[in-house]
Amino acid sequence: MNKQFLIVGQGIAGSLLAYNMYKAGLSFKIVSSLELRKASDIAAGLFNPLVFKRLTKSWMVDDCLPVMFETYRELEELLGHKFLYEKDILKPLSEHESVMWKERRAQDNFGDFISDIHVNHVGKGIKGMHAYGKVTQSGYVDLPKMLKKLRKFFKREGLIVDSYFDYKDLGFIDKQISWHGLMAETIVFCEGYRATENPYFGDLAFKPTKGELLEIQCDELQEDYILNKKLFVMPVGNHRFKVGATYDWTQLDEETTEEAKMDIISRLDDLIDLPYKVINQWAGVRPTVSDRRPILGIHPLHEHIAIFNGLGTKGVMLAPYFAREMTRFLSVSDYPLAPEIDIRRFMK
Repeated sequence: MNKQFLIVGQGIAGSLLAYNMYKAGLSFKIVSSLELRKASDIAAGLFNPLVFKRLTKSWMVDDCLPVMFETYRELEELLGHKFLYEKDILKPLSEHESVMWKERRAQDNFGDFISDIHVNHVGKGIKGMHAYGKVTQSGYVDLPKMLKKLRKFFKREGLIVDSYFDYKDLGFIDKQISWHGLMAETIVFCEGYRATENPYFGDLAFKPTKGELLEIQCDELQEDYILNKKLFVMPVGNHRFKVGATYDWTQLDEETTEEAKMDIISRLDDLIDLPYKVINQWAGVRPTVSDRRPILGIHPLHEHIAIFNGLGTKGVMLAPYFAREMTRFLSVSDYPLAPEIDIRRFMK
């Protein structure tokens, strides 16, 4: 309990790791610069227990989802604000998809996440929604708001340092690390896609993905559910909807593009036939990994350097569970990490 940790980054990974350390009574400081944009700042925050492409359950959903709900509700109570919004996802189904949907519905534990197929009309101006499936235990988390409130909380507790982290300022003294006068037994890098520039972890199998989102105003579109057909249309209140997303593995910057905007608009126009206007556009880079699994663990050559990263597109659902695992790993002697998320899977 006397260990001191230094967390670099305050996106969803760093924030939830810090929250778990706070609950566990561990000593830590967070280093994070407001000038650095984070994927979490612009993410839609959508959580979906299914993978529609193969109509399978998301990886580890049965373990992760209960911890997710528990964690975000705890944060709502701690910070006095609402972040978690549960909304069903409506998925238009072709004839082939309808057959698969019925098969999945009959499987053990799968029915917890999907309802029977519906054939009634679901609202004005929606194309091709004569038969659709409904996904339950889905919705979104208002990540920008949650991270902003968490930052203020950590600031009040004296746990956050507003600073850019330069790797050259990291030192090693008597089996501890030092940074600008702060001493810690372990430094944990939670840098998102910027881990590709980290001299200790830059050679891991990161495969960052740029994504862009739109926000639209549509006064006639129903706000009771999230639509999903080649893109998601997610209501966020006051007749506004986040719409996306794009995936780009080549142009890894944080600048919005007209090409992505027109791509999203084209897919949206295939789904709805209602007047709307685009009021915002965002771009960010997701910290994805080649095998689509998070990366947790200690550097093989530097026992005081750790990483918690690679949460990817399912980060809202995965982060609470694996932040808890990372906290246990760092604070409990010989606590094992699952091989599929352990950093050692990439080490020869």
